[in-house]
Amino acid sequence: MEEMFMKEKKNPKKVYTGLLVVLVLLFVLGLVLVLTSTAIGLSTAHTESVKNGGSLDITLYNYIMTNTAENYRIVGAILALISGIGILLAGVSGYKLKKN
Repeated sequence: MEEMFMKEKKNPKKVYTGLLVVLVLLFVLGLVLVLTSTAIGLSTAHTESVKNGGSLDITLYNYIMTNTAENYRIVGAILALISGIGILLAGVSGYKLKKN
């Protein structure tokens, strides 16, 4: 089975297209995480409140909400930043590929 994949010659255009699709999807996921982080924080704080019997100290509620939203915002920003840089580098690579 491995021999079948080893004999195939990799097509640079297919690799480029696949890489570009993955990077764009990661970029979109990062943006979605950044833009919905507040809703995720509110939902998490509400869920914790329900788990606690319907009442939760307002300070703890705000802490859970703020930290959850901030964590998702940071992860989304990192994903968007790294994949955005990857898209730019892939664009340069694609330009060189088309030029040859």
